[in-house]
Amino acid sequence: MVTFRRSVLFIAVLAFLGVLSAAGSGWTHTATAEYKPLPYIGKWSNGRGETLVITASTIRFGSDKAVNYRDVTKATNGQEYNLQVVSPGKLNYLTKYLHISTSEGDNPDEMKMTLYDSYKDMEDGENSQGEATWYRDE
Repeated sequence: MVTFRRSVLFIAVLAFLGVLSAAGSGWTHTATAEYKPLPYIGKWSNGRGETLVITASTIRFGSDKAVNYRDVTKATNGQEYNLQVVSPGKLNYLTKYLHISTSEGDNPDEMKMTLYDSYKDMEDGENSQGEATWYRDE
């Protein structure tokens, strides 16, 4: 009888911890909800023969080495994102901070990338180091 009670208590504690973990993670989707990747993830080109590949954790421009980034977006309308390149060393095309703006409606496969040297400049939308328009390949 004691073993049965311990087993039930153990299962109840695990279930409670699972509920706490799910509540703290910000997960709001149901089990039947479809996963939708971020709109900037994919393979892109700019019409000048240059390519950009963005995965969930890396960005690769042309034949350069892929660099790690993190999404530092505070709030989004689903079309604008802020990324910070976290790989050390010199970057050829990219800067440390990237503002991504994706289109919806008429042109969902277009993305504008604005390059910044500092987080403050990116937040303020000032002192950009360049801007490029990219078109989704895949």
